[in-house]
Amino acid sequence: VEPEQPLKKNRPKDTKLRQQKLPAWQPILTASTVIPTIFCVGIVFIPVGIALFVASNGVQEVSHNYAKQCDIGTGTPCNIEITLDKDYTGDVFFYYSLDNFYQNHRRYVKSRNDQQYLGKLTETSDCDPFKDINGVPIVPCGAVANSMFNDTFVLTFKPTAGAPVVVPFTTKGVLWEVDKDRKFKNPDGYNPQNPCASYANTVKPPNWQRPLCEMEGGMQNVDFIVWMRTAALPNFRKLYRKLSREGVFINGLPAGAYTLAVQNNYPVRAFNGEKGFVISTTSWAGGKNNFLGIAYIVVGGIAVVLGVIFVAIHVRFGHSLGEMSNLQS
Repeated sequence: VEPEQPLKKNRPKDTKLRQQKLPAWQPILTASTVIPTIFCVGIVFIPVGIALFVASNGVQEVSHNYAKQCDIGTGTPCNIEITLDKDYTGDVFFYYSLDNFYQNHRRYVKSRNDQQYLGKLTETSDCDPFKDINGVPIVPCGAVANSMFNDTFVLTFKPTAGAPVVVPFTTKGVLWEVDKDRKFKNPDGYNPQNPCASYANTVKPPNWQRPLCEMEGGMQNVDFIVWMRTAALPNFRKLYRKLSREGVFINGLPAGAYTLAVQNNYPVRAFNGEKGFVISTTSWAGGKNNFLGIAYIVVGGIAVVLGVIFVAIHVRFGHSLGEMSNLQS
């Protein structure tokens, strides 16, 4: 009697899926399928690119670099004159910009602790070299938080008749909801009436002028959260405020003269950088960015040119399906 064969536990089931017996389809690239596909790409991409380009050109924007114009750390606001040639109708956004600042550096990006930003103040691992001072945890810790942008801006409209009017800023719509609701939270027991009580036995980052608890919202401070969303490129801008559409600014920013008062605190000379203030509207495609529209137009144009070339080659050297069948037989 033959001994029983042991049951193989790891043997795959005898199904078409497990045994790779399902029917398959392998496309055959022919002139009748490739050439129309290339033309379709061009026909779709070129109108999309034109629409994106027109939308980007419709965005009104003015920017002013002030790093060389304003002295740093004087405590006195630096006044910059700005002129809007046209009305900025609709929602208006105010940004600050930084050039030659590499927020995408690997060690810089890793120097943070997301658990601390959720309210666990003693969690400072991975925050080197800004982890603690004499054993007391730094809040917020890490190189990203320590380098937070801290210039402030006040924009004043100077009408041709009447007294100057301060442009009202708002933080509504500046933050992503996921950041405020899930990524940044104050510690348990946080009391807005006495915010620093929840941040006892902690110290501020070395480069900060005041501790986090003295800033509006604490760990959910708008400027802090915006800064912690690191940029991918060395030249970037971050949303500072939106226009609060009220009073004379109900329809947006009217054309005319403005004065920007800058509290210049943030040093940029150490990394040969530039910084500026940007006033911009938006379109259905977002802010002003001609690259995306141009890229679509270029790709669509290349597709059309290649399609024409392939048609010419096919007409001159191609074979019909009947001729191909004769060759195969």
